Amino acid sequence: MKKTVSLMMAAVMTASLAACGGSSSSSTTTSGAATTETTAASATTAADTATKTTDTDNKSAEGEPEERQFVQDSYKVASDLNLTIASSASSTNAGYQMQVDAAKAVNEASGGKINIQTVWDGTLGSDSELIENCIAGSIPMISLASSPLLNYVPQVAVFDMPAVYTSRQEAFEGISQFEDAMGSIMEQSGLKLLGLGFSQFRGLSSNRELKTPDDFKGLKIRTMENSYHMAFWQNMGAAPTPLAFSELYLSLQQGLVEAQDNPLATLESSKFAEVQKYFMPVTVFPLVNMRLMNLDQFNALEPEAQQALIDFAHQDNYDEYRIQFSDDEKVTTEMQGKVTFLEQTPEIYDAMQEAAKPVWDQVRSAIGDDLADAYLKAAGQM
Repeated sequence: MKKTVSLMMAAVMTASLAACGGSSSSSTTTSGAATTETTAASATTAADTATKTTDTDNKSAEGEPEERQFVQDSYKVASDLNLTIASSASSTNAGYQMQVDAAKAVNEASGGKINIQTVWDGTLGSDSELIENCIAGSIPMISLASSPLLNYVPQVAVFDMPAVYTSRQEAFEGISQFEDAMGSIMEQSGLKLLGLGFSQFRGLSSNRELKTPDDFKGLKIRTMENSYHMAFWQNMGAAPTPLAFSELYLSLQQGLVEAQDNPLATLESSKFAEVQKYFMPVTVFPLVNMRLMNLDQFNALEPEAQQALIDFAHQDNYDEYRIQFSDDEKVTTEMQGKVTFLEQTPEIYDAMQEAAKPVWDQVRSAIGDDLADAYLKAAGQM
């Protein structure tokens, strides 16, 4: 189903968690095996039960989601449980405090029995090191974006299908439907998916004013080293250039690249506004968060403790998604006069959808038809 959307300045997607693709470092996409019958069935069920909003005319008028409580009032846990959840992301991000608060809520609800220590800033390693150590069992829980998992669980490439959603609410609902399907996939790699969530979209900053699809022709844009992201921008007529995030500021300053795709808060925190003139909120690539645990360690827990950890992850993911709305307003106000905000017009969105469809087929060939079709169906694209 073809959709058009006009996303205005108030719908700017921000947060610094995605400096290098969520909490990830640059990742290279690899092809993966098709999903199992169980996974395909879970994905199909998710798509069939997803509640979709088809009126896209008011997507830019999204309000802040209401508060929701996933952590229960009480957990009857017999044994003390001390766990660490590690992340490579910066503890200066708003998401860090959301996770600390969720851990505190579980601790109180369990009468002090469940203690979750949050260790961020890459203290326990890079994303790849965290994933490998979690699989091995030396780090019980990890918090990260989906991108770094591509080399370990290729099926997460489903979230690299671009321009599938038109709004944050739509993306949050659609991606949340895939928790069971992704859970089955993660278990094959020795991981328990405690929670799957969406936080925001990557934005687009540029030194070129982008008013029509033709303005993207030849645009030198820095991307992650992700073949699906690069293919999308190529289809838009741009010239994607994979660069390490640490090289980006100087490359923008020297004109080696003239654009990059990260949320607005990254533009502010990394001082890219000093070397960029324009910012456009684009609903192309969603930032998907995962809270994972070593599967054997999870299975060894008493059921009440298992539920508490699942509720912790859901609370953490939802609160991070919710806080982005207020952060958007704050950062947008702070960036006034530093960059000029551009509109993702219906014409540009339509062009992006056309550029996205060949990438959908690339992803489909890597992960199998069932999972890809279920994801597109949940988004109202089939």
